[in-house]
Order: sequence, then structure tokens, then C-alpha cells
Amino acid sequence: MVTRDYAESRAPVLRARAGLSAATGWLGRAGHSPLVRAVLISRLLVLAAGAFAALFTAPVTGWALLDPTRVSSSLGAVGNLLTASIVRWDAIHYLGIATQGYKPAADTGFFPFYPLLIRLLGWVVSSNVVAGILISFASFAIGLTLLHRLAAEELGHRTADSTVLLLAFAPLTVFFTALYTESLFLALSVGTFYLARRGQFTWACVAAACATLTHVEGIALWAPVAYMFWEAKGGSRDLRTLRSWDAAALLLPPAALLGLFFYMHANGFGWLAPLLGAKPTGHGHSISPFFSVADHSRDALVRTITGPFVTIWDAFQAGGRGIAQTLSGVNPLLPGSGNLFSIGFQNAVYLVVLLITLAALAGAWRILPRPYAIYATLVILVFTMSDVNLIPLRAFDRYMLSLFPLWMMAAKWLDERKLLRGVLIISPCLLTFYTIEFTRWVMIG
Repeated sequence: MVTRDYAESRAPVLRARAGLSAATGWLGRAGHSPLVRAVLISRLLVLAAGAFAALFTAPVTGWALLDPTRVSSSLGAVGNLLTASIVRWDAIHYLGIATQGYKPAADTGFFPFYPLLIRLLGWVVSSNVVAGILISFASFAIGLTLLHRLAAEELGHRTADSTVLLLAFAPLTVFFTALYTESLFLALSVGTFYLARRGQFTWACVAAACATLTHVEGIALWAPVAYMFWEAKGGSRDLRTLRSWDAAALLLPPAALLGLFFYMHANGFGWLAPLLGAKPTGHGHSISPFFSVADHSRDALVRTITGPFVTIWDAFQAGGRGIAQTLSGVNPLLPGSGNLFSIGFQNAVYLVVLLITLAALAGAWRILPRPYAIYATLVILVFTMSDVNLIPLRAFDRYMLSLFPLWMMAAKWLDERKLLRGVLIISPCLLTFYTIEFTRWVMIG
């Protein structure tokens, strides 16, 4: 009797210990997983590189023109240090939109969903900067987690591990930490596919609509979701079989874009202000990722609509000239100029990125289910529709950061050829370098 009573009294303790042991075991396994390592170590690397740059290097001359309200230097000694790689360049515009809306009108080139989230969460935490940091970090973690699951389903666990490691440590992923839309768009675009692949088309369309209001290529998500919905219905040509809430939800992404156009028109900015942007005066910064002025030094680099074939041809020509100039001895670096590389070397780098992108796209069409390839193709078309007169593919490398099907293909290719380990040695070094320069207000993407 005593023995039984004692055993009963000890049962809750034993259950608690068993639960604690299971939790500890899970944490231990998670701590060794590539996904957790990718999220934590890559972001700590970015923060450390930014803090180092803030402490031991000087910002470029004229940086204050890019931050006229001094947001980046008004967070206190510790705050300025911790956010050194976060509150730079476009972050100033997103924080301005979150605070006062689209004033000045040139900010209309920045889509509204990210600053809207900053404003809502900022009201809760009493700081728009903290809100933006939380959104970017949480979105990055969610995006990589869902990407790992998708890649595991499509290409196996080994490729899934390689994909998240490759993307997390890619040289330009400082933008996943900064107050930019890259992290949020990654989470929304991967989330759209994740939900659609599970037949949850209504929620997939909601995610796609939010992505449409986050960045210009978000509308490209509509096509793969519609394709997956049509496949789920057995490829039926009978429209009556497509009547459902899911079918009605397919209208959400285009409705979101039309709603944004209407909002801009109603506020006097013009129907296509999110695409066309507005021409800056003085030292303007990049206004629109699509059709606007794209340089911070007045009208040096202007985008015009050309179509993908012209843009790609111009990129090959400019890249070839850039390679020749670099090989002839022209210094590829431009220290103190506000731009990291010479125009010729930038074009050479963009040509390499374009070639890798097209190779990965070809692999996506061969290996991945068709919706992934359709989405990747449409996004590439969006970002090759316009041409910059001196650097045709300006910022193309940054725009490809969130194009996750191509990262899946790159990881698979590198893994099969035993090249991933070498890339993962070089990439963190480049990420550190780019983060330091970004922190110094040097344009890197």
C-alpha cells in the first residue's frame, strides 16, 4: 500500500522528467539540424559584421543625404550598433511609409504590405524599428522552415538541408535581415506553394494576395496556384466543377493589385504609381524596382521598358565589355564612391548571375513539378522587362534572392557534384564583406 502510494505520488514527477527529457532531446536534435544552424548562425553573422562595421569603419561621404531624418543614428549607442546592418537604404523609406504614409510621393514605388505590418506591430511594441526587425527575422525563419519542407517533399531531405544552408549564407542575404521586403516575400511566396500543394487553395490565395502587395513580382504567384487548383480538379474543362470558395479565392491576387492601383489613383499618385514610381529630385534613391529611376545619383541610370529579349541581349553585351575591362586592368572596386564595384565589373557580375539563373531555370523545367518552373519563369520575365541604360540588370541579384525554386535546383546541382562544402566556405566570407559595405551605406544590390 505504501509502495503504491509512493509510486502514485512520484508519477507526476516522473512524467515531468520524461517530458523534460524529450524536450531536451528535441532541442538537442534541433540545435544540430541544418535548418536551425542556417537561421541562427547566418543571422548572427550578419549582426556581428554590421556591428564590426559600425565600430571600426566609417560610412561613405554623403550618407546623411540618404537618411535625412537620421533614423539610423537616433536609436542610442547600443541600438545604433545592433541595427547597423538593418536600418539602411530602403529601410528608411519603409519606416517613413509606416510612419506617415506615401509622403513624399516618390515612395509609391515601395509596395504597402510590409510597412503596413510595421505600423500595426509598431503600435503594439511601441517602436517601428523593433517591429520591422521582428517581422524580418520571423519571416526569414518561417520562410526557410517551409522551404525546407517543400524541398524535402520534392527533392529529398538531403537537398532540403542543402537548400536552406545555401540560401541562408548566400552573399546578399543581408537583405533578409534588413528592413527590406525580401524576408517577408520569401515567407509569403514559399507559404503560397506550401498551402497550395496541400490543397488549401483559399489560404494559398490569401498568401499570394499579401505577396502581391509586398513586391512587384508577387502577382506571378497567381499562375502556379491556378495551375495547381486546375490539376487538383483533374484538369477539368467543365467550369461547373470549378465552382467553390477556392475558385473564388483565385480572384484575390489580381484584386489586391487592382486595389493598390485604385488606392494610388484615389490619392492622386496615378494608377500605375507602384510600377512607374516618381522621378526624384536632387539625390533621390531607387524609387521602384520595376520601371523607375534606379540610382541614388540623380538621373545617371534610368529604367526603360524594353522587354526580356532586349534586356538579356544588352546584359550579355554589357557583361562582355565589363569582363574585358576588368581583364585589361580596370580596378573593379570603387572605394569611397558609394558604389561597391565599377560599372563594368557590376555588369560582369550580373551576367554571371543571369547565366546561373537561366541554368537553374532549365533544371527547374526538367526536374521540378511544373508550377515551380512556371513561377520562376514569370518572375524572371518581370525583372527583365525593363533595362537600365548603363547597367541593364541592376539589382537583379537581389531580386533573385527570394526565387526559391532556383535555390532548390542550385543546391541539388552542387550536392550531386560534391561542391556544396566549398561554396559554404566562400559564401559566409562574401556575406560578411557585403554586410560590412552595406552597413557603410555602400550600394551592394
